[in-house]
Amino acid sequence: AARGGGAAAAPPQAGNRADVPAPGSYPHSRQSKPRQESEEEEVEKRNKKPRTRTEPRTKNRKKSGSSIVTVEDDEAEGTQEKAAAPKHKEIEIQFAQEAAQEAAVATAETLEEFKPSEAVLGFLAGKYLYPLAHKSSKFPRARWFCRLCEYHCDNLAKCREHYLDTRHSRLSRTKEVETTLYHLPRPNKHHLDCLNSLLATVEKEQGLSTSDLNIRQAVAQSVHSLLQEHIQGCTVRLYGSSLSGFGLKSANVNLDLQITADQKPHLALLKALEVLHDSPEYLEVADEFTAKIPTIKFMTTTGLACELSLNNHQAYQTSSLLKDYWSLDPRVRTVGVAFRYWASVV
Repeated sequence: AARGGGAAAAPPQAGNRADVPAPGSYPHSRQSKPRQESEEEEVEKRNKKPRTRTEPRTKNRKKSGSSIVTVEDDEAEGTQEKAAAPKHKEIEIQFAQEAAQEAAVATAETLEEFKPSEAVLGFLAGKYLYPLAHKSSKFPRARWFCRLCEYHCDNLAKCREHYLDTRHSRLSRTKEVETTLYHLPRPNKHHLDCLNSLLATVEKEQGLSTSDLNIRQAVAQSVHSLLQEHIQGCTVRLYGSSLSGFGLKSANVNLDLQITADQKPHLALLKALEVLHDSPEYLEVADEFTAKIPTIKFMTTTGLACELSLNNHQAYQTSSLLKDYWSLDPRVRTVGVAFRYWASVV
């Protein structure tokens, strides 16, 4: 029994289940049916007579593995797809008619309850809506229950409003995706080898190489040497993808400015902004002090975009942890770079 008094409805007959696809069904490969040979083909095979342009074009069978795929199968599939829409419209019309009949019975206030047809029961089952076997104490007027949303409906009209609702549609699509992923076949060795090759290629072409990381480390050292002359006791260090190695070649260079406890943060940032602005080694220096994390953005003469923040210790620890993961298993960085690149293209 479902929560709130909901119970499973009697399974629809086999003849009606063919009209409505099962929710979240996985599209299995179709099985072709052997076609009976016509008399003309038998005569043609017996005489081994070449076909001319004036003769009717016969459709050859192409055998692949254990299944036989013919041209008729493709045409039959297209015909079935075209016939699916009229069937759906027919069941919608029938559903609307039975909903009107149910409303008329309810208006007449008769003791007899309206019973929908098996076709409508199968249609609603495809929408995860089932009749209640027992009345709910919390919703005494409810006759239907949605097992997907855990929602009670009083009549067929309310059922239609519910399965057309945005939330139900979203949950239905999510359920179909989960079911499809669950039924996906397990990858074989060939699939895994192709995937490994693809990930290695992405890491090599899009990820930061050892030379890229060294260049970014040199930028951090250069900024550290420059600011240390004007802000006593400060240090500049890398964090983010430039430290962990999980970044792309287009990633920014994240720099963290560490100051002593006796210095005021806002004065340190203002001084750093002034020093970077006056330095000929850095271009397009601009402040973003109104952001959630105040930063100073600038460019190097080689075209690297840099961001300098203040006392970003937590981000530094996270980056160091990822770097340790990379040192333990290089595959961690391969997957991390692949996900970063995937997120950038979608």
